[in-house]
Amino acid sequence: MVKDPVCGMELDERDVRFTSEYQGRTYSFCSLACKKKFDENPGMYLRGMEA
Repeated sequence: MVKDPVCGMELDERDVRFTSEYQGRTYSFCSLACKKKFDENPGMYLRGMEA
């Protein structure tokens, strides 16, 4: 399972249709809308998320 960094939805990695690369990592999204929001400002969605 992976987590959409925009809306927080848990996603099955096998079913993910939308992804973005940022700073060498791949992020997965539940929808094109979440992907677009992330692509506009990745840092806003990753604050506090990096482990």
